[in-house]
Amino acid sequence: MATATKFMFGTDFREGNRKAASEADLNAARAAGFQAGQEQGRREAEAQFNGLAGQLARSAERLFALETARMAAIEEQAAQVALAAARALAGAALAEKPMAALAQAIRECIGHARQAPHLVVRVNEVSVEAAEELVRRLGREHGFTGQLMVLGEPDIRLGDGRIEWADGGFVMDGERLSALIEQAVASVFPGGSHTGQ
Repeated sequence: MATATKFMFGTDFREGNRKAASEADLNAARAAGFQAGQEQGRREAEAQFNGLAGQLARSAERLFALETARMAAIEEQAAQVALAAARALAGAALAEKPMAALAQAIRECIGHARQAPHLVVRVNEVSVEAAEELVRRLGREHGFTGQLMVLGEPDIRLGDGRIEWADGGFVMDGERLSALIEQAVASVFPGGSHTGQ
């Protein structure tokens, strides 16, 4: 009779006659699985990070665009307030001293046209009497020896006027000045509609 051998449980009967995995083989398989899991986790984390970074960049772009639009709206409002204040101040100054701008313009023109044979001042029909008195007074004060004439014209706005002499002239045009102010504001705050209201 054959001798009996003790069964050591070293044989795996499920798949043929392979030996059961040793402890070293199990540890190596665990390490390989752990490393594969870490690599897969790193790739997934990178993908999530890249997705979140993209979302963050798009959100930042939207915020910058909103801030730019908000600042443009604030600048537009500031320009409108500045224009409204300038118009109000100009209107108040004209109402308080309607001949002040004309007086300053006449002083300047008399300085340039001292030797001219005549000086013609054109104003609104309503302002003729006050302008005549002002022109005569300033002519005497500044030694103008030529002829001084004041003409009333219905198409000239109150506060506006034209001063003419043989070699030149000067125009006071509130609408033109307002347009120039709006152009200046538009150059400082481009992109807005700075039309008067």
